[in-house]
Amino acid sequence: MKFKAIFKIPQEKSSAEILTFSFLLAIVSSLNFKLMNFFIALFSYFMFLLTFDYLFKNSSNPFKTNYMFVLFLDALPVFLAFLLIGIKVILGLLPSLVCIGLYFNYAFKREGRSIKAIVVGSSIISGLYYYFSSIFGTLTLERILIGFIFFIYNAAQVLYVESKLNFRHVNPVYPLIIFLTSFLAIIFLPFYFIVPLFEPLIKLSANVFKNTKISKYEDINLLGVKEFARYILFIFILSFLVLYSNFLLYK
Repeated sequence: MKFKAIFKIPQEKSSAEILTFSFLLAIVSSLNFKLMNFFIALFSYFMFLLTFDYLFKNSSNPFKTNYMFVLFLDALPVFLAFLLIGIKVILGLLPSLVCIGLYFNYAFKREGRSIKAIVVGSSIISGLYYYFSSIFGTLTLERILIGFIFFIYNAAQVLYVESKLNFRHVNPVYPLIIFLTSFLAIIFLPFYFIVPLFEPLIKLSANVFKNTKISKYEDINLLGVKEFARYILFIFILSFLVLYSNFLLYK
């Protein structure tokens, strides 16, 4: 077994970004947590980060000894969290487990690089917000809805990028429709949580009316840089509002 081939930073930068923001947003959403819980979550974060590429690139044959061993390593921090924190950790992992099941279904059909598989793959990572949150504290309604907004944003974002690529055939209406479902969370959240949704809504709406396709490496790279900046803006505003909401709660 070549450990260098297994443990490495994801080649796809967006995967590392989503996982990192899942972890950080969970911290911001919780605030009050034990130091031991933080280190368990951090252990999980690094295990998921460093094994992500190997697990997804070899997902069409998950019964190999090496693959099963890596899955076992990833399960170690989860099992530890379950022993120390309880069943809520498994419940927090459910959204990602459902997406993993869907992804394996596509992988077995040799559709691991299809649009739907890519969206589900990113959803596995964004769904880990619930897992990290369950380690840091109780999954309150507000935290569940914040996770829903984050989850939907990432799914829509993946489809948006795919809709811009000349070699993909994604209707630009799809990411907009998916993103609009995030507004359902605002019904149960303080009204100011609608603020981070404005910029993505404008971007996705404009893409429907003018869907400019790109194919050159430089243009794709530039799109990645722009979308990362937008992602940071979205996370910053959402995190600020979460902190503000927590401040009002504990004031």
